[in-house]
Amino acid sequence: MDGHRKILIPTDLSPYADSGVVRGAEVAKSERAKVLLVFVVEKTYFAPLSMLHQAPVTFRGEGDLLGEAVEYAEKKLRELKEKQFAGVDVETKVVIAASAAAGILDAAESWHPDLIVIASHGRNGVMHLLLGSTTEKVIRHATTEVLVVRAKE
Repeated sequence: MDGHRKILIPTDLSPYADSGVVRGAEVAKSERAKVLLVFVVEKTYFAPLSMLHQAPVTFRGEGDLLGEAVEYAEKKLRELKEKQFAGVDVETKVVIAASAAAGILDAAESWHPDLIVIASHGRNGVMHLLLGSTTEKVIRHATTEVLVVRAKE
């Protein structure tokens, strides 16, 4: 392994995801890599709300829940960048996609990282079958190396 130049670090901004962000920051610092810190806003989460109002969800105007979610995520990513990535070349990006896995894979496809660092909740059994695992889907479909960090309970 001759070092990584570009590292994609997805986060859902939960405490579980912090272990992936922290480990990704460590790798980026030790290898002087560029980082793309990504949060995915899931479109499906907003679909029922937009149908209730019979109006398209836009990024301007009142009751713009999708736009508010994007703004909130951008603010949180900036905070994470300041807190964890001192001295690292970091770009932050909020992606809107049908699912978290789809958004992460889209970001990877357009940015071409050498490595994806992602936390895993480590669910198993019925919960895993019902929810499926974003991490598992990313591992299965990524065309690059993936470092899975076990989230601390």
